Amino acid sequence: MVTCAELTTYWDQAIDQFLAGGPAVPPDPPMRSWFAACPGDVNLEAFPEPYMGALDRRPVGVFLALHPGQAHLDFQGRSGWFAEEIRRLGSYSAWAATGPYLRARFVAAMGRIPFLTSRLAFLGTWTSQPPVTADAMVTFELYPWHIATVKGRMRPDPGIVREFVWQPIRELGAPVFAFGKPWFGLLEDNLGLQVLDRLGAGGRRYPTEVPSRAVLVLRGEDGPVVIAERHSRSAGPPRRSETRVLREAIEPWLSEP
Repeated sequence: MVTCAELTTYWDQAIDQFLAGGPAVPPDPPMRSWFAACPGDVNLEAFPEPYMGALDRRPVGVFLALHPGQAHLDFQGRSGWFAEEIRRLGSYSAWAATGPYLRARFVAAMGRIPFLTSRLAFLGTWTSQPPVTADAMVTFELYPWHIATVKGRMRPDPGIVREFVWQPIRELGAPVFAFGKPWFGLLEDNLGLQVLDRLGAGGRRYPTEVPSRAVLVLRGEDGPVVIAERHSRSAGPPRRSETRVLREAIEPWLSEP
């Protein structure tokens, strides 16, 4: 089992080596296998981003993401602004805990990232304690490398994902959220999580106002509850009113061990 501390050490060393001129893909076999399954064009001039947030404390929520998105080398390249921040702070883990993509310099250059702002708003509604700050959430990537264009289906080696993503998530102990259609097959088929409940389209009825909304509630062995949700024309969280309805519908699963 890979602990959060072990994962932190691994990626701190790997990204330090990258910033010193080493490869974006660590040379050990699991990483090579993971990289080989990337379904698209990967920018190897940018440092990998396996997770964002602090792994030394329990967050309010954990979010699953498919990959870190297109690289912007002014920030993620070896001489980019974020790379300099990592060097100054001393490690990738220290930098990832600071909410870098919400900082003024990045927002001024690239604009706000809806992925982050929508999930922070979602957590505020989910907990009934807005506003929620960046240190309340952790995000894990299904692929840690920047993919410019996705080509084909995302099907990484389940064993690698269990080791480098799911096992650290289990240790954090917070509810896990995954938004978008791709997660339905990945979580149930590839990771072998047990489906506890199906709601909305294709499942039991609950008072959603969106006919296309489907929800899976899953759990792995000794793991936290995973809530996967999808609806038409969006891969983002449900709006505030729908979040409250969903929370009420699955509340019994949140309180069970």
